[in-house]
Amino acid sequence: MARVEVIRHIRAPREAVWDVIADLERQAEWMVDVRALRITSAEKRGRGAVLEVTSTLFGLPVLHDVMEVTAWEPPRRVDVLHRGQFHGTGSFLLEPAEGGTTLFVWIEDVQPPLGRLGEALFARLVRPHLERLFGRSLDNVRRLAEARAAGG
Repeated sequence: MARVEVIRHIRAPREAVWDVIADLERQAEWMVDVRALRITSAEKRGRGAVLEVTSTLFGLPVLHDVMEVTAWEPPRRVDVLHRGQFHGTGSFLLEPAEGGTTLFVWIEDVQPPLGRLGEALFARLVRPHLERLFGRSLDNVRRLAEARAAGG
């Protein structure tokens, strides 16, 4: 397994951050690599929701992912199981920080294809790229949550 972990400090309470990430149908608005997102389950939020997502890798819309929400703990945690073109798990963790702010931790543990070669390519090329993409996405969450907390 290969891990990508990105952390951002958000000057908004957890509930405001949760409101942004818990709206699964609108995740494409803040996830910079998502090109299409559709919820295919009867459950639209929470444990058991299934999302089909087309996202980009190095600017090419090549990744089709099916994600199932496996943990839903408002306002602190969302976990997903990736079962599309790549396999693994993802987590959004919201921790309270001083002054009523939030620490957002995004963790992805994925199994790169192609064995050792895939792991080496992931470490050298894919992980740094994903860290930048996820960082930009979390910057979008920060902007939305801080605006929400300010009443905007």
